[in-house]
Parts: sequence; C-alpha cells; structure tokens
Amino acid sequence: MHILDNSKELFGRISRISLENHIAHKYKMNQSVIFMIAGICLLLVMLALYYVYYYLPSQSNVGKYQIPILTSETTLDETFSETTQIANLVSNRPTLMVPKLGYGITFTWEMYIPNLAGNAAWENNYSVIKPIFSMQDSPQVGYNPKKNYLSVITKYRDNPFYAQFSEIKVPDIKIQKWCKYILAISGRTIQIWIDGIIIKTEYLPSLPVFYDIQSAITVGQINNNFHGKIRNLIMYPYPLSYTELQNI
Repeated sequence: MHILDNSKELFGRISRISLENHIAHKYKMNQSVIFMIAGICLLLVMLALYYVYYYLPSQSNVGKYQIPILTSETTLDETFSETTQIANLVSNRPTLMVPKLGYGITFTWEMYIPNLAGNAAWENNYSVIKPIFSMQDSPQVGYNPKKNYLSVITKYRDNPFYAQFSEIKVPDIKIQKWCKYILAISGRTIQIWIDGIIIKTEYLPSLPVFYDIQSAITVGQINNNFHGKIRNLIMYPYPLSYTELQNI
C-alpha cells in the first residue's frame, strides 16, 4: 500500500512537471510568435514610411521635372544634327537646375551602335570621337568607333582664370543591341550607368561648369556621326538620387 501511494505521488509529480514544461514551452512559442509578428509589423511600417516620404516624392520629381530632348527613334547618319535652346524647354523658372534639389544634372537615353569598321563606312575618320549629344561644351557625350568606348567630357574650374576638361572613357561598349545609358552628375561626382548597372564613377577636382538656361543641347554633328540610333533622350535638371536612378 505504501509503495502504491509513493507511485501515485511520483506519477503526480511527473505529471505536474510535464504540464509545467508544456506550459513553459507553449509560453516561449507564443513569445516567439509575438516577436515575429511585431518584427513584421515594424518592417511594414518602415516600408510604408519609406514609400510615402522618399519613394513617392522622388517619383513625383522625376515626372515633374523631366525634359524630353529627342523621344522618337532617330538615326544619326552623316546628314543629322539638331540643336535645341534650353530656354525653349524650361519656361516656368529662370534657371535650368531646379532650386533646392542639388547641383547637378542627369541624362538618360537608349542607343543602338551598329557594327561598322574601317574608314570606308564613314564620312570622317572613324578613329575620332563622334558626338552623340552635348550641352555647349559641358557635358559632351560621344563615341569612338575605332576603340569602341563611350566618351564623357565635363568642364570644371580649379582656379578663377582657367577651365579644365575631364574625360571619362567607358570601354567595351556593346554593339548591335539597344542599351539604356544614364549620365548622372551630382556635385563633383560623375556616374555612368548602362542597363541599370553603375559602370563608372569618377570625381572632379571641383564643381562642373554648366551654362544654365542660356545654353543649347545639340544632338549629332553633320559629317561626323556614329551611324547609330538613339531614342528617349531625356534631361533631368537636378541630380537624381540613387533610388530615382534605379527606377527611371
């Protein structure tokens, strides 16, 4: 009888311990679930705040301030050149760059480069840079067909009396396919993107020189073109953010 009572007591203790362990385990699981739900909710709140306060305003600026230069598909043969006065494109403010959005400018365009080799296919020497577009003399964007590189020339002043020019070369440009290019100038930083990837980043010794609203944009150059095609050439008169550059 005594042994039976001890067995019952031992069984009761084991049952209580098992129940307590079960309750503790369930409590820990509930805590984990609560923490997980709280973490997901916090992440959703942060994403919502980013979307409302950063993404939407940036997309609004992109749509609001973009300036189309050449939208239709255009072949830059030896007869083509087109110049547009910036003052005719910006009518609602006295400056090209948008106030309070930073010092800089952004260009985007799509380009198709054919496979042409040798001087026989060119009106001018194919070893020289063929202008694609330029805003006066800064920036200047061109293509060297012989060495197959994209050239970006930017003017800057490292003293009050003389101007200097910096050339960025992007080698191994893809030919015989459409690619999307971005030239992003933000302060002293110059970036070149191709098909959504940053290909080149360089820094000028001082701020670049732009000629503001009095300048003109020229696409192509008669008797010195690269025989390729461009489309959707758009200028943004401010330095786009990283997020904006990823989404345009």
